[in-house]
Amino acid sequence: MAFELDPNSLTDKIIAGDSEAENHLFLLFKERIEFLVRARLRGKVSSDDQKDVISEARQAILLSLRKGGFDPSKGKPLEAYIAGIVSNVVAMHFRNLSKKNPAEDLDKYHSLKEFNNPLSEILDNEKKKKLNEALNRLDEKYRNVLLMRVYDELSIEEISNHLGIEKRRVSERINYAFKLLLKELKKQKYFQ
Repeated sequence: MAFELDPNSLTDKIIAGDSEAENHLFLLFKERIEFLVRARLRGKVSSDDQKDVISEARQAILLSLRKGGFDPSKGKPLEAYIAGIVSNVVAMHFRNLSKKNPAEDLDKYHSLKEFNNPLSEILDNEKKKKLNEALNRLDEKYRNVLLMRVYDELSIEEISNHLGIEKRRVSERINYAFKLLLKELKKQKYFQ
């Protein structure tokens, strides 16, 4: 079956599930996809990893085209659309690498996550202090409802009975109290 080089007809056939159109697409763009992956990886990964990224890029391109992601009416050529997908796949590869390989050269004994690390205790105490300060800045009705729910572990119904208000109002008050607390903590740069 002969294919036209028109991207519209090729992508239409891919959307319709034509596997020959998919094969033709990858014959047309094989070298370009491989070049783009290698150029963006800049030799920073092994050849096996490069092959994996090329395979991931092909899968992403195919999935996107099957779902009708390419819109020729936007004036963007198919080659540019494919280059964008390849760029995203490579960026995701580097993001995943950084998550999988945290600084291995750090002395694990001094890890902040280790139980007996004194720095961890100081940071925990500092965060607790900021949390208490933020809680104390809240209006009493919001502070109390948070304390009952989080620290006393009371149910919505128990809080409702204790305060003498409807369960729906208790839920609304808790949600609003959390928003206020978050706002206070952001002011204190708690999350930095």
